[in-house]
Amino acid sequence: MRREPQSLRSRLREEFYTYCAFWIAVSALPALALSYVAVRISNHLWLKLLSSRYPSVEFIRNATIRSLLDTNRNQGIINVLLCIKGTLNAEDVKRELTEHVIDRRNQNGDLVFPRLRQLLVSYWGNYAWDGNVPFRPENHVFVANAVYRGRPVSDANIQDYISDVISKYFPSDHPPWQYIIIPCVSTETKYYILIRVHHLLLSGKKSLNIGDLLLMEQLPHRCLDRIELCHNSPLSKLFPTPSALPELWSKINESLSNIWNEFICEYDPVESPRALKTLPGAFHVAGLVFISTASALREFSKKRTQDREAPAAMTAAKFLLAIQRECKRRNLNVPKILISPLVTVDPRKWPRRMFETAFTTAKTMLTLPFKIRDEITAINELRTIGLVRQTDTFTWKYGDIAQLLVKATGETLRGMKEAYRAPWKLWTDTIGADDGKRHLLQTISLCGRKVASFSRPIPRADIDRAARALGVSSTDIALFAATESLRAFFENAQSETPDSILVSARAACEDFLYTFAEGNGKNYKKSQTGGMVCLSIPVGATPRRIASVVDGACSRQVALAGAWAAQARCGALTRSVPSPFARLTLNALSRRYAVSYAEINAPTDAQRRKTLWGQEVDGVVYWRPPQANISLSLTVIQYADTVRLTVMADARLTPLHTVPSTRWPTAIEQLVNRIDQQIARITGRPIVPLIQRVQDTLETVQEPVSEDDSETSRQAETTQTLPQITEPESIERDESQRTDTSQVLIPPTINIPTRHSFTNK
Repeated sequence: MRREPQSLRSRLREEFYTYCAFWIAVSALPALALSYVAVRISNHLWLKLLSSRYPSVEFIRNATIRSLLDTNRNQGIINVLLCIKGTLNAEDVKRELTEHVIDRRNQNGDLVFPRLRQLLVSYWGNYAWDGNVPFRPENHVFVANAVYRGRPVSDANIQDYISDVISKYFPSDHPPWQYIIIPCVSTETKYYILIRVHHLLLSGKKSLNIGDLLLMEQLPHRCLDRIELCHNSPLSKLFPTPSALPELWSKINESLSNIWNEFICEYDPVESPRALKTLPGAFHVAGLVFISTASALREFSKKRTQDREAPAAMTAAKFLLAIQRECKRRNLNVPKILISPLVTVDPRKWPRRMFETAFTTAKTMLTLPFKIRDEITAINELRTIGLVRQTDTFTWKYGDIAQLLVKATGETLRGMKEAYRAPWKLWTDTIGADDGKRHLLQTISLCGRKVASFSRPIPRADIDRAARALGVSSTDIALFAATESLRAFFENAQSETPDSILVSARAACEDFLYTFAEGNGKNYKKSQTGGMVCLSIPVGATPRRIASVVDGACSRQVALAGAWAAQARCGALTRSVPSPFARLTLNALSRRYAVSYAEINAPTDAQRRKTLWGQEVDGVVYWRPPQANISLSLTVIQYADTVRLTVMADARLTPLHTVPSTRWPTAIEQLVNRIDQQIARITGRPIVPLIQRVQDTLETVQEPVSEDDSETSRQAETTQTLPQITEPESIERDESQRTDTSQVLIPPTINIPTRHSFTNK
């Protein structure tokens, strides 16, 4: 969409507001720095006082956003549901969980995940781990009763059963995690596993990843760096990727490394024994001391990296002893240091040095004009053809670095410009985007308990094909269907449908969910944690309109995304701002942005995974718990060749929480069918409805891969040769596609007449 040009008065007003917002933000930096120091000191003293008062527990020192928002009734509990093909053997599952997680020990014989055996308690508003409680695995790992409300658990009532389990709190006298094995009566041989874990078990020291509890086979290490193969979601590209700055940094590091290696070869006796043939002078001794200091620092750094649990403190005495030890390795003692000035000023070397200096000066004066000519020629060649043929010039040696320096300067200036405009953009896109009108999700009184639902899977190929036909991303298609499902939610609630919905959105790669904590898994998981943006999505908008909104927010909210990523990776915000102020701010913002949206993206060539006991995982369902005043959490998760929507809502929204998960796949199917009809009208080919294609795919799931690949390639080829597709403005909603909300888990708080009920397909 092309934006209308602004008038001169509007541009001047915007520049004035940008200027004021920037200087207000700069003026707040000293206060933020002072707040950081005060918060760190006060937290340290307060936790020290609590530790002396309660010495039997270990207090959690680093606060997170979720720990700030935690209450007894609104806890941050992560829930993951696995659908596994095959016959249930509970003993195999328990054995793998015990060996890999519960009883796993490190090289020193200590438990790798001791928090799983400790009770989470709270004293004076601070969480702590209490290890003085008996631990019984059967309280956490068990096979559930396969009967729900007098009927066996099957595909027809599995969602009701899961939602009923999720709505319950953890027992207060047990560690906060559960591993529930659920038998299922179905035409296919399969069963479910529900993993429930408190978010504090996934953060901090001695914590685990959610992937450790999923117990899936890890892909080869080379597949961990597949970020570029993940789906091209705009929510995963929130930060600009400079090219010149990393390349310049690499060049500088390479040059410094070469200089250091030459210096080592010239002066270090350990690397070059010829350095011991003569007595060292003063400059040589200074070089040896410098090399010894660098070697001592490297040894301390290596020891600190190897022993992360209890790193040794580096004191001045230890550092001096390490330098003395390195000097001894290089045969540098006190007598050599004392006579080094005499070696440097030895009169017998003066005539030779004077002759060398005179010869070098005369040679330089004679060759200087030719060198200047060669430099001018090399600069001209670099400017015209981009290649230097004069290999004995400074331009040939440093021309690449100079060009990179110019490009890096340009990128730095653009970054400074974005930093200048960031405060005003952040204000207008977050606070200024609120029109003041409130809808049901913003005004409902929350009880804290959660209910959940999930949609049936949709083929990724159909979503990708629709995205290519409309010239948008699959994220825009998913958000379009999400807005349609929210519109159905408001219609069924007999509430006024808002013109736009404020949504907080983020995305992550699937390795965020499946990576183990061992090795570098924790750091890798943090690196995959992206930022967050705030969207004002118009209800009833087309996918292209939504794509315009998402792209605009991603390009304007770099500061918000960076701040959120910094908080997720190192706790920058919670360490700088007092917790009461941060809690009040987050509660106020979450009242506006009452809907949370997240994506778990998978590579385009992702395959189904297997468990550690060898069975295939047919589906993965992941719920992000809404906290503070967020009433509805939507998560689009990609697994293998399917996509599904998961919904977690406050229990006060029962039974309406099933409406979005039922409406979402229907909206996508209707959109794809409309696009197929236009494709058939243009190409003159008959089309197969999406439902029939899904049934055919399920029937031929065991066929060779080559046939599926050929069918996918034919669909892609047909789509790529199409002219512009007319975008459907809205999706029809007839009575046959409405959701039945008569069967509920919790008595509804909103009365819904039967004429607004949906029929569950």
